[in-house]
Amino acid sequence: MSDYATLKKTLIKKALLLSLAAACIFLALNLKSAAKGIVLGTIFSVVEFKLMTLRLERRFTRQGRAGAYFGLVGRFFLLSIPLVIAIKFPSINFAATVGGIFAVKGAIFYHVLISNRHLSVKTEDSPS
Repeated sequence: MSDYATLKKTLIKKALLLSLAAACIFLALNLKSAAKGIVLGTIFSVVEFKLMTLRLERRFTRQGRAGAYFGLVGRFFLLSIPLVIAIKFPSINFAATVGGIFAVKGAIFYHVLISNRHLSVKTEDSPS
């Protein structure tokens, strides 16, 4: 498996783990609407990330910019679906849905700044 595919899987796993932990905390605090919002936002965020990576792969293999605008608009439309659902249904917390949408971005942030920092500290401390 390529490094790119491994990175995609790692980021998706971290996003799902992050949202699962947040949802469990909200359930423990008896905030079911917030847990539903986190899960809903994360599911759509992961789907959007997967579509973005597929589009990026196609972008490098084929030339042409005609579909780039529609891909961006399609991703924004996809991310608006959970927001509309959260507005329409009072049993889903809107703010938690927004937080769930940022789950993949949080996983990327965690991966780049925190996980790699621990790896670089370990390699610097080890004798050469």
